[in-house]
Amino acid sequence: MTMECAFCAGGLDHCHGTLVVHVDGGFTECSEDGCVDLDFSRHALTIDCFDVDGGCSCAEMAARLLLRAS
Repeated sequence: MTMECAFCAGGLDHCHGTLVVHVDGGFTECSEDGCVDLDFSRHALTIDCFDVDGGCSCAEMAARLLLRAS
């Protein structure tokens, strides 16, 4: 049994990568090499940088600021 992406089969514009939203101003990037359209609607998976494996420097900075504020 061969699995096929429903979006690919339907000819819909989409990306198989994960869209990463950074907490330092909403900067976004995609895990898929060559993805240039970072629209949320093209990505089935969207996470914020706190969830990136290995961490993210802007997430660490935001966490420090939150700790200082509390």
